Amino acid sequence: MSFVVGQRWISESENNLGLGIVQAVDNRTVTIDFPASDEQRVYAVAVAPLTRVQFQQGDRITSLEGWQLDIDDVVENQGVAIYLGKRVDSGEDAVLPEMMLEHKISFSKPQDRLFSAQIDRSDRFALRYRAFQFQQAQFQSHLRGMQGIRASLIPHQLHIAKEVGQRVAPRVLLADEVGLGKTIEAGMILQQQLFSGRVERVLVLVPESLQHQWLVEMLRRFSLNFSLFDEERCADFNKKDDDDNDISENPFETESLVICSIDWLSQSPQRAKQILESQWDMLIVDEAHHLEWNEQNPSLAYQFVAELAKQIPAVLLLTATPEQLGQESHFARLALLDADRFYDYNAFVEEQKQYQPVADAVATLLNDKPLNTQEQNSISELLAEEDVEPMLRVINAPECSAEQRLEVRQELISELIDRHGTSRVLFRNTRQGVKGFPHRLFNQITLEMPKQYANALKVMGIMKGNTKEDLLYPERLFQRMNPDAKWFEFDPRIEWLMTFLKNHRDEKILVICKHADTAIQLEQVLREKEGIRSAVFHEKMSIVERDKASAYFAQQEDGAQVLISSSIGSEGRNFQFARNLVLFNLPDNPDLLEQSIGRLDRIGQKYDIQIHVPCFEQSAQSVLVDWYHKGLNAFEETCPMGATLFREFGEKLEHYLVKPEHSPEFEQFIEQTYKRQQQLKSELEKGRDRLLELNSNGGEKAQELAQAIAEQDNNPQLVNFALKLFDVIGLEQEDLGEQSIVISPTGHMLVPDFPGLAEDGSTVTFNRELALMREDVLFLTWDHPMIRNGIDLITSGDIGKSAVSLLVNKNLPAGTLLLEAIYIVEAQAPKGLQLTRFLPPTPVRVLLDSKGNDLAEQVSFVGLEKQLKPVNRQMANKIVKMVRSEIEKLISFGEQQITPKAQALITEAKQNADHTLSAELHRLTSLQAVNKNIRNDEIQALEQIKTDSLTQLNQATWRLDSLRVIVSNKE
Repeated sequence: MSFVVGQRWISESENNLGLGIVQAVDNRTVTIDFPASDEQRVYAVAVAPLTRVQFQQGDRITSLEGWQLDIDDVVENQGVAIYLGKRVDSGEDAVLPEMMLEHKISFSKPQDRLFSAQIDRSDRFALRYRAFQFQQAQFQSHLRGMQGIRASLIPHQLHIAKEVGQRVAPRVLLADEVGLGKTIEAGMILQQQLFSGRVERVLVLVPESLQHQWLVEMLRRFSLNFSLFDEERCADFNKKDDDDNDISENPFETESLVICSIDWLSQSPQRAKQILESQWDMLIVDEAHHLEWNEQNPSLAYQFVAELAKQIPAVLLLTATPEQLGQESHFARLALLDADRFYDYNAFVEEQKQYQPVADAVATLLNDKPLNTQEQNSISELLAEEDVEPMLRVINAPECSAEQRLEVRQELISELIDRHGTSRVLFRNTRQGVKGFPHRLFNQITLEMPKQYANALKVMGIMKGNTKEDLLYPERLFQRMNPDAKWFEFDPRIEWLMTFLKNHRDEKILVICKHADTAIQLEQVLREKEGIRSAVFHEKMSIVERDKASAYFAQQEDGAQVLISSSIGSEGRNFQFARNLVLFNLPDNPDLLEQSIGRLDRIGQKYDIQIHVPCFEQSAQSVLVDWYHKGLNAFEETCPMGATLFREFGEKLEHYLVKPEHSPEFEQFIEQTYKRQQQLKSELEKGRDRLLELNSNGGEKAQELAQAIAEQDNNPQLVNFALKLFDVIGLEQEDLGEQSIVISPTGHMLVPDFPGLAEDGSTVTFNRELALMREDVLFLTWDHPMIRNGIDLITSGDIGKSAVSLLVNKNLPAGTLLLEAIYIVEAQAPKGLQLTRFLPPTPVRVLLDSKGNDLAEQVSFVGLEKQLKPVNRQMANKIVKMVRSEIEKLISFGEQQITPKAQALITEAKQNADHTLSAELHRLTSLQAVNKNIRNDEIQALEQIKTDSLTQLNQATWRLDSLRVIVSNKE
């Protein structure tokens, strides 16, 4: 080696020292300063583990002063390099001697890393290549954004999510019945929009009582970290200058994913104004039926949402209240989605009438009956007669086989669905249409009211009058009047519950109380008196504490037999592994009752649900039980009209709660409620739009979608890649059994923080069933942030960019050189174009022999990998130095080999994009003639996307990403 003072060298054994500079040289030693790390080393000249750093024409280098130079030429003066070129900032000619180079150095090109001794282990090269392969596969997967949800794979939910989630700026109303998963549908739609880059800033507006439920659902089910905004949080941004002028920052600009109470914003003009001044990509409004509207006097909340909907491209409205319970409000919600389309209420009513005969015809088709003349005419009016006539002939032809008729019927129904009036903006599934729900069995346990409660109610009635709260939850009243007394020592519900739990030792049981204090005391009694394994769950606990309680309850062996929850247990948690629900306190309105039962009554529940309600005879509790059961049938069936009935009969109900004697008048009241419930139920059934339901549940295609995602669960490729990724990153892994592992950070990680990993470690699983039972366990899929960010960490960094391996093969002469090069073909384009559908960063492997021949097709990556042996860094450096000139020659051969392959990929991507986007455009423009719900701006946006996509794909390029030098050996 020849050393000259002022030259720049790096240490082969200590890459982290930075760029060194020769300070002194004598016959035997060389002294190198490393300013970046403030270190100095003295090496023996003959064996110094150093590599000279020399840049070439076309490289960009950085000076000590921070400016950058694009090199045009390199000259040498007495052994020291001088770089000539143009400054990046000003474009002026400049000169930069090598001793004035920036001391910190990072080589990005794989050949630079290889020749500067920054050589990785061979397994990291393999991990990098596989990361690109998996990233490419996921970008092009039609399952992306749907497979990572922590929920059962319900076909109708997946169908809606796919149908809406892949649109440009979707604007729809999700109106599934209670318990069918509108929140999950909205989350999957949002996830796909986020993944595609079409959406970045999201505003969720919900009633105040649902804020925390949404926060938890988005985090637990989708790993989306939303921020909850209220007045207290916003007040932190209020600032004044010295002259008392407002200089506050808009708080809503500080986060991208925001949840707010719509009630709060309706009452706070300042915050509403700030929301309107912010830029949002998507608006989600839950419980949208609360947006009251009539032509003369729309509510403030409706007007506010209408203003937002005008300026936000994507809008999702969620409501379980069907149009039959208020068509005016239904029209108003549709007008929020498309004010141009739904401009006049009377015109809307007339138009809806026109679709009823078509819906009737669909019912005939579904029953495989011949269509009558009126039904045929209705279909022909909606579809072109020349298109539909051949299908009608087959359907009505007795000589045609059942298989032929079935195929044509399905084709005709698909055509009708495509053209249905509101099928693009409205999705509604009913339990009757979806099926698959368990039965609900009601068990009333009537007990005698303790005299302590009776006396407390009597005294309070005389003093102040009893409230509904006192009447329904007398234990609370007794406790307030007797702070030192223990209500649970005489309450007969306690004895009944303990006996029930002992008789059902092998079953999981959910107990719901109204208040946290009741739940806490009840859990303590069960544990101390009977040693029953129990967990408690209430709003005073942190989310982590609630997760732990849920996990203890979900644990099959040695887990809690019973979970005792306050009413917050209705916040959206999934306990469908249990079949027994005890309502220790009865919820005081039908919606809360349905939410409580809904923790167990879910699609996927394998058993009938037993609902147990202990109550006191001749009490407000027994009155409410009778009204729910005999008037609403709310225990054994869902009651979508419950809120309406509660509004109509609530005042009279309170009268009977105060005077709980079961009089003939009360029986008449129950009968009156039941008749009204039956009337509303009949109206709902009569108004069922079978065509709309067919469009909403997705049929066989939805079943196939669920099956495709299920096949990806626990995918061996994912498991192996994830474990290898964790190993390379430097995470500690501990196998817990039961298909879960704990991964923990260590002191020797490649990065200071691994995305998504808790400071004290995280428990993860690849098993969906386990993840559904254990909400404290992360559910890892290709969609999970830990996997996606892990792939990004590998592909965007320098890990695995250069490597050296030995090939043990007796059939090859020792010393045979191969060069494995990975090129990436990609298009740099705005995220919103979603070009990764057509051309994601695509790895192309080239395997060159010493003559420049590409052996990649003959020698597979996996097959070669099995024959390779690792090489230590010192030996790897020696090999590279020995064959550097040959490697450089092979790299130039590689450039010749990659060009036709890359151009073929780009051409294929352009053809795919043109075909796909043209087909989408053709379908939309054709449908617009018969379905006015297809918006002009949607078509215009798609046209622009097609133009921009093809332009960007024309500019696609490729680059050398990583290199592996392979030298053969006999053993």
